[in-house]
Amino acid sequence: MTIYESSRSMTSSVTPEWAWRTGPEEPAWRLSWLPHPLTREQALAGMELQEILSHPDLASDPAAQALADRLGITVRQAIGLLHQRMLDRSHS
Repeated sequence: MTIYESSRSMTSSVTPEWAWRTGPEEPAWRLSWLPHPLTREQALAGMELQEILSHPDLASDPAAQALADRLGITVRQAIGLLHQRMLDRSHS
């Protein structure tokens, strides 16, 4: 699992989700699957969380909850949001 990061975006080697920078001042990041503004550190945590959750057997890993906590959500909420994104992509 690898996250590719530039000054303006983050992408994943295992998931189609991404993060992008929206402006010069924090919180200046957005995740494709989470609707509120984030700091760079939160965006990176979100990218790491989506990679962990791409492997269902890791959803109960304590690292997943720690990353979700940084985003102010639960692992269950993250799973729901990522599942909705998957459904949205399949209907596009």
